Order: sequence, then structure tokens, then C-alpha cells
Amino acid sequence: GTRTPLVISWPKVIQHDRTPRSQFHHVSDIAPTIYEAVGIKPPGIVDGVAQQPFDGVSMVYTFNNASAVGRKSAQYFEVMGSRGVYKDGWFAGTLGPRIPWAPNATRMRLWEPDSDIWELYNLDADYSQAHDLAQQMPEKLAEMKSLFLVEAALNKVLPIGAGLYTLYYHPEEAPKSSLTEWNLFEGQTRIAESNAPLFRSGFSSLSKIQVEVPENASGVLYCIGGTSGGFTVYMDGGYLFAEYVATLMYPYRVKSSTPISPGLADIEVKLIYDTEVASIPAANLTLLVGGEVVGETRVEKSCKVIFDASETFDVGMDLGSPVSRVYEERLPFGFQGKINKLNIKYIHNSLVAGQRDSVYVI
Repeated sequence: GTRTPLVISWPKVIQHDRTPRSQFHHVSDIAPTIYEAVGIKPPGIVDGVAQQPFDGVSMVYTFNNASAVGRKSAQYFEVMGSRGVYKDGWFAGTLGPRIPWAPNATRMRLWEPDSDIWELYNLDADYSQAHDLAQQMPEKLAEMKSLFLVEAALNKVLPIGAGLYTLYYHPEEAPKSSLTEWNLFEGQTRIAESNAPLFRSGFSSLSKIQVEVPENASGVLYCIGGTSGGFTVYMDGGYLFAEYVATLMYPYRVKSSTPISPGLADIEVKLIYDTEVASIPAANLTLLVGGEVVGETRVEKSCKVIFDASETFDVGMDLGSPVSRVYEERLPFGFQGKINKLNIKYIHNSLVAGQRDSVYVI
């Protein structure tokens, strides 16, 4: 099980004591807590649009009463088929199709939600969820499973596993721009990944950059994503780099064989995916300056659907978390020269047909 500590400090209001609050609460309770603490009543209508009610329960009642009876009676959980429900000290849950760190996609391909094995825990007596009571208390488990379906319907969770539709079963339908070519300029930032050029599995691309390079140039030319996954092209100490990060575990970096001479330079970056179907598509990453190859590497593992849920596409800098750990202490690592032109377009057989059939999503 998971228990995430939460510390709330408000010296003018909360009298300090050493007693941890054991009442059950969830992240959805933080906003209601803040609203009550500052005395704000959420508006029922904003700009003519009726607002959804808060799902959470304020924790203010626990501030100066460590033994107060918990007010959070029920809470559902669901992430891509893994699901659970809490009710008055009891928790029931099942992992669904995605086993953490599983090396293959067998369960994904064969998954039937109705056959998932559920577990049952009494959190009041077993907070670490060490003793599964599902076999001993089948009626209680059935009650909790029914409660989950009620909560899931109320919170628009159904159908179970819908979050896997594009992530695993139909990645070709993931949100993306209808464009196949972009002309971008320095300073364009915060472009959502779904509206930007894609560098994920199957999208082969050619980037052409006309840039004025100063002596020992450093800084990002363009990037998408962040530390958890992304693609960045940058200069550092005069050298040209490109780095593809497929989750934190698989970074691939290429560096130009020599520094780029100061002055006007025409840079090309090619990311060409293999044409044959593969469970985890691979690609060749090549750097060219003035039409000559100056560096190349192999991207053995790529991201299938999305690099990051919140990071964006930036030109001339890297906002948010850094794609490359090389420049993480120098963010936003703005380019020191001038980017005159940036053209990015898809080439060759981008998004190989049928590639999704044997894919296990990273």
C-alpha cells in the first residue's frame, strides 16, 4: 500500500502538537481545505458555466483536533485499468493489466477486466496493507467492488481501461496536429506537444536550422518534453548536440565531432525510424552541418505516444524541467546566438502502418 505524508504549517491558526493525523484523506481534499482555510466559497457559476462540485473534503477540522472522527467516507482510485476504493477504513483494489515494471505486454493483450483479482484490507488494523482478507471476507469484498462501480459511474470513470485506448491499443489516434511541416521562430515557447512537431515512435523528421553561431556557442535550439522524456537539440561550448530521452532510463545523446565554426551555419537534424514493425521502435539520429555528417547515433528505444503530459515545445530555450541533464543547472539555457530559421517536417514513412499491433508502451 501507499501512505503519502502531508505536512500543513499555519502557526497563527494551527496549535503545534506531535500527534500525526490518521484520518483518511486524498489529494482531492487539498483544494477544499485551502478554500475553507481562507474563507472562500467556491462560485456555482463562472462566466455563465455551472461548475462541478468539489469531490474532496476539507481537512481543516483536523488542524486542532488530532482525534477528530474522519469525514472522508469514500474515495475511488483508477489509473489505466488499475483501480480501488476506500470506504470507512476498508480498501479494496486490483492492479489491472499493467503490472509495475513488467518486461512484456502479455497481460495488456489478454486483459479481461472482469477476471482481475481483487484484494481487501482493513486499513484501521493494517495500514501497510500486508494482510489480504479477500479470501476470508468475500461478502465484504463484493460490497466494496459494487461501491467502486457506483463511485466510478458518478465520477465518469467508466468504461474501465478507457485511458489505455490511445496509450496502448490505438496510439495512432493520440492527439496530434494535422500539420506535417512547421516554420518556427526563436522565442516560440509553450507549444503543447499535441500541436507541435512529433518525435515519438514512427514520426521520422528532418529539421533545418539556419543559425548565427557565436564563439563557443551554448544554448537550446529547440526541444520538446522534459526530464521524464523528450527530444532536444542544443549547443554547448561550441559543439552541437541532440538528445533523445525515452523515459529517465533510456537517454541517447550525439555530439558533433568538432565545434561548429562561428558565423552563419546551416544545421540539419534527422530522426529516421526503422520501417519494419517492432515492439519498441528504434531510429537513427544524425547531425549535419553544411550538408556534412558531423555526428550520428542509434536511438534503440523510443516513446510511443507522448513524452510528457505537461511539458511543451520550445524554440531557443528549454522551459520547465530540462530534457537533458547536461544543462539542468543552466535553465532555461537560452541560445546565445540567433536562430534565423527553423523548419521541421515529417519525411519518409512516418508512423508505420500496423506498428501498434505488437507495441508495449514505454
